[in-house]
Amino acid sequence: MATTRKATEVTKRNVLTVRIPAELHEELRTYGFFTHQSINDVVVDLIRDYLEGAGREEIARGMTDRAKKMYGKALDKLADM
Repeated sequence: MATTRKATEVTKRNVLTVRIPAELHEELRTYGFFTHQSINDVVVDLIRDYLEGAGREEIARGMTDRAKKMYGKALDKLADM
C-alpha cells in the first residue's frame, strides 16, 4: 500500500461498523500480523488508498453523470450557442 499518511497518525476518529465474511477477517488479521499493523490500520490504509486512486475516478465519473442528468438540457443549449 502506497500512502502518504499512515493510519497510526493521531487524528479524530469515527467508528464504522462493517460486517465482513469470516475468511476476509482472517486474511486481514494475518496480513496485519505479518506487517505489524492492527486490522484497523490495515483497513484505514486500504480505504485511503482506494479513495485516492480508483475511488477518485469513480467519484469524478459519478459527478459528471449526475451533472449531465441534472443540467443536460441547459448544457445542450449552451453547446448550440
